Amino acid sequence: MQPLIFAVAVGAALGGLFLLITGIVGTTRPAAPTSRLRRRVVRLWTGAGLSRAERRARQLIIVAAVVVTAGVWLITGIPVAGLIAGGAVIGVPWLFGAGRVEQRAIARLEALETWTRRLADLVRTGLGLNQAIVVSTRDAPAPLAIDLRELETQLRAGVPILTALDRFAAALGDATSDEVIVALRLHATDRGQRLTDILDKLAENTAREVTVRREVWASRADPRLTTKFMTGLGLGVFVLLFANPTYMRPYTSLGGQSVLVGCTLAFVALLAWIRKLSTARKAPRLLNASSEVNQ
Repeated sequence: MQPLIFAVAVGAALGGLFLLITGIVGTTRPAAPTSRLRRRVVRLWTGAGLSRAERRARQLIIVAAVVVTAGVWLITGIPVAGLIAGGAVIGVPWLFGAGRVEQRAIARLEALETWTRRLADLVRTGLGLNQAIVVSTRDAPAPLAIDLRELETQLRAGVPILTALDRFAAALGDATSDEVIVALRLHATDRGQRLTDILDKLAENTAREVTVRREVWASRADPRLTTKFMTGLGLGVFVLLFANPTYMRPYTSLGGQSVLVGCTLAFVALLAWIRKLSTARKAPRLLNASSEVNQ
């Protein structure tokens, strides 16, 4: 274990020295285009589309995973043990959060129904679509408050309404939400009549969709419970394994670590499969997500 710690310390020192010299001296090489891996890492860290609290929670989880990985690696002297422990820090909230994700989606649909009805009432009073959207964002339903304020900000800043609506649809990312956005986009382009009737009908459809999703969510309670139970059981086994040097001794060799990795991957795949059974499959969207992002 001592040689391993020494090697890690020397590598960290040399890496820090290299970065320090590069930062002071600089480089004459032209800036290289950002790699796909780097863009994914930046997107993972910044948490695009998440609220400030969710973004901060994700960053704390990532930092905790790095710390746990390094700590378990140094304590046990087994690199695979550190990687498993760090992966557990990230994976356990994901496994336990299957029901919360669906509940959050249902809450956003309920908020969309409320907002659609309010928008229809404002249009019925004679307001134009732009002005009605701006007014409707006041006292917005909590699950959509941030997205609706962003939509209002874009419209006030002079962003074309079609672009603002496409960005709003991209933030919601739901097929049912797309139906409302499509109706608004069509009205914005041809100024057709009876928009209020269409919005009222869409609000009714959204309410029925919420009812169906709640029934589906309730019917999948058993797989969610199974996922949580097996995740807790697996964590207990790994904690007992890592805490007992006698149990960990067979895994110090390369062959033992290979067996540990194989067993862990099989167990994680089983948990992921059970979690998939507890989540609803998302319907294909009406709007093209790639075109929304590019606007």
